[in-house]
Amino acid sequence: MKQLARLLAGTLLAGFLGACTVLVPDPPEPVPSTVHVPDRLAQLPPDCPRTGSLLESEGLDARSEAQSAADLLTAVDEWSNAGSAMVANEPDWTDPDLPEHCLVDLADIIGGIHGSALLAAGGDQTVAIFRKELIGENLDNLKAARAQGYVTNIRRELVVVQRASTSQDGVFLNLVVRRLGPVADESSGMEEWFVIVAPQGQQDLVFHLETKDAEHGSFTW
Repeated sequence: MKQLARLLAGTLLAGFLGACTVLVPDPPEPVPSTVHVPDRLAQLPPDCPRTGSLLESEGLDARSEAQSAADLLTAVDEWSNAGSAMVANEPDWTDPDLPEHCLVDLADIIGGIHGSALLAAGGDQTVAIFRKELIGENLDNLKAARAQGYVTNIRRELVVVQRASTSQDGVFLNLVVRRLGPVADESSGMEEWFVIVAPQGQQDLVFHLETKDAEHGSFTW
């Protein structure tokens, strides 16, 4: 899989009018939806609540370098805060007798929803590390939301796209990202991201996502 990531990195650089009368046809009969929306909460152990709902991730659309960067940060923020509204507001989830493992199990399910829409199963080790970190971050936010009774709003803000390139194989991005806390404009640090997004089937997925702390001024503007 590392060879795949290196290969990708190397190649990236209105109306119908009658003569006298307008005929308005009867509205069509509604067609039942054939789209199956899985009950994600049904995957929880039987001693955990089933009330509430989880949103599916919209994933990425690598139409351009700027759009890829924006979609990536949006998807990461959604994953980080996913489920926090449910555990903060649903009575079954705020029950003081809620088993401790339920939030851990919920974070794993959320990781499956968002991870599969964002991260390639064939990605390199950096992708596996990022998946683990986001599941842990989401779990921390679920615990905070349940304990404090409000939706979390941990987010990341794009500071600059330092370098980017596009080819038929995908998009390479080198980003500087500011981590923001739940309080408005509260910064918790800067990171430099190295990302490879490439198509896999009908999806655009992340094959490489390396992050490192970046002190202000240590990156190239």
